[in-house]
Amino acid sequence: MKLFKIYFLILFFISSFLTVANAGTGVATVYKIQIYKIELCDSTSTTSVCNGATTIYSSTAGSGDIDIASTTAGEAAASLGNLNKATIGTSYTYMQITMNRAFTVSGSAADGSGTTCYTDKDGSATTSAKGSTSSASEVTLYAAIVGATGENRLNSITTLDDTTYTAGTVVSDDEYFQWRNVLASTLIITGGRIPAAKIAFGTTNAVGAADDMGNSCTTVGAAKGLYAASPDVTISFE
Repeated sequence: MKLFKIYFLILFFISSFLTVANAGTGVATVYKIQIYKIELCDSTSTTSVCNGATTIYSSTAGSGDIDIASTTAGEAAASLGNLNKATIGTSYTYMQITMNRAFTVSGSAADGSGTTCYTDKDGSATTSAKGSTSSASEVTLYAAIVGATGENRLNSITTLDDTTYTAGTVVSDDEYFQWRNVLASTLIITGGRIPAAKIAFGTTNAVGAADDMGNSCTTVGAAKGLYAASPDVTISFE
């Protein structure tokens, strides 16, 4: 069995969970994610849809917390999936990952007014999190902000088997989301040759602060407050 390894590397490939006007991002020192499914998508796929999906990892219990912020560059944060499940001869150009919207995060970011807000309170599926102006603590932040994200590669889903999503939209109360990313190069599995796969992350921009949270960083709403922004991501095969 060829396992699919998740690596942490410092990269400069930026992929946002959303485009938010009047928002800033900052460094996460803790950034724990939970993955439920990893799928390869064929060459007819786009940022909006994963066509011809081949599931290489699936668990209704989830992967458990994977802290990509604490992993040394070049080391595996986790091993998930089986590339032997890919169809020989099929061209795969995208990958779709299903995750929990709730991330465990510690860090800070400057809000829309330039105030540095530190993680302090838990957010929810409907409301971004309050912060503080002193020091960061480990809290639950939700990925993306409710509403149109400006990124078709991302959408929320109600259940793990939900297929009625709208690309580029996060629905209030949805606890899961799907995220699609183009592969660094087309993957074609040939007989007798199973490549090693790498997802590389960087967390320099992984805490988001949307809009003006006030001088005390406590003014929040569905589209205002601290949220889990995207790590820097690239996907490649060797």
